[in-house]
Amino acid sequence: MKKDTYHHGNLRNELIEKGLQYLDKHGEDSLSMRKLADSAGVSSAAPYAHFKNKEAYLQAVQEYVTLQFSDALTMAAEGCQDPSRILLEMGKAYVLFFYENPLYYKFLFTRGNVDVRQYQPFTFFERKVRDFFLHTLRMEFSEDVLRAKTYALWSMVHGLAQLVTMDDVIDEERVEEVVETILSSVSLT
Repeated sequence: MKKDTYHHGNLRNELIEKGLQYLDKHGEDSLSMRKLADSAGVSSAAPYAHFKNKEAYLQAVQEYVTLQFSDALTMAAEGCQDPSRILLEMGKAYVLFFYENPLYYKFLFTRGNVDVRQYQPFTFFERKVRDFFLHTLRMEFSEDVLRAKTYALWSMVHGLAQLVTMDDVIDEERVEEVVETILSSVSLT
């Protein structure tokens, strides 16, 4: 039975969030605009006020998740008062963002359409790694070595994010502490 079709608030974001839940349970192939509407309890025409079609919806989801992910990394970097901890704080923000939003991780990184070299969160992370080594630590590296360090650090937090999105891998009551301990155990020099 359909819920009340009257809606108030931010329907676009609700469609994105409800659609992510639908995608997690049923997969991308089974998603339709009608099923998207049903998942949010709105009329079948309502999604079309925000998305032209399924492809536009999926693109909007990717942009929505990417923006929130970018914001989490930016806030961590801008909020860090100790330049020697900036990569640690960004790493924690990366992992905790996906811990709190595991459907975002699944959506972004299981579809295979993120070109990390052009991906805004990665390019921001890459700039911060460069700044950290060149300006904070005042170490000189070739472009190849800086790129390798960036990939190594990104891979570490990316893999840890994948682990924490799995059930029962990290103690939920101590997740931030455990993540910081893991990230702190890695030498940056």
